[in-house]
Amino acid sequence: MHTVLLLLSLVFPFFQTPDSAMGTEPPREVRNIAAPVYSLLTAGSADPYLSSFDSLAGAALFSSREELLQAKGDPVSITPDPIAGGEAYRYADATVGVEGGLVVYVHVEPQQAREYGLVINGRTIDPLASDLRSILGRVDYAAEDGDVYMRGTAALKIYRNPSSGAWEGIDLFDEFSS
Repeated sequence: MHTVLLLLSLVFPFFQTPDSAMGTEPPREVRNIAAPVYSLLTAGSADPYLSSFDSLAGAALFSSREELLQAKGDPVSITPDPIAGGEAYRYADATVGVEGGLVVYVHVEPQQAREYGLVINGRTIDPLASDLRSILGRVDYAAEDGDVYMRGTAALKIYRNPSSGAWEGIDLFDEFSS
């Protein structure tokens, strides 16, 4: 997408409009560009997919411990996390991994999502009634135990039962901290 915009900006210098013209209808020359190219240029917020993975269940990745507590309140329990290191903050709707004072992962079980909803970036999704691929886009990595969707270095992994295909959990994490 960025390459297309760069190439078009080199070929069509009239794409740069003065600030006073922002928000008005584009010049006739731009409207005459082939429809697919024009739709790419104007799509922006109309994208049905989530363009980033910033938070899951109200816990933002890489937020500080203090920001986590401010956003979600006191956890039901705090336990050592022997797999990821650090501590696991257990809330009714999610488990949040905190290491070095920062949120490094968020995990939601199916029961938690059924009871409290599955909230990604503040958007509530029903993982049982919704087709997650219609919201998340194509799978970036298909693993034996689930599907991984990437947005930059943030990964959202949907763990699936190998036999039934039913989802067993969702994790939000950074690919470099896993």
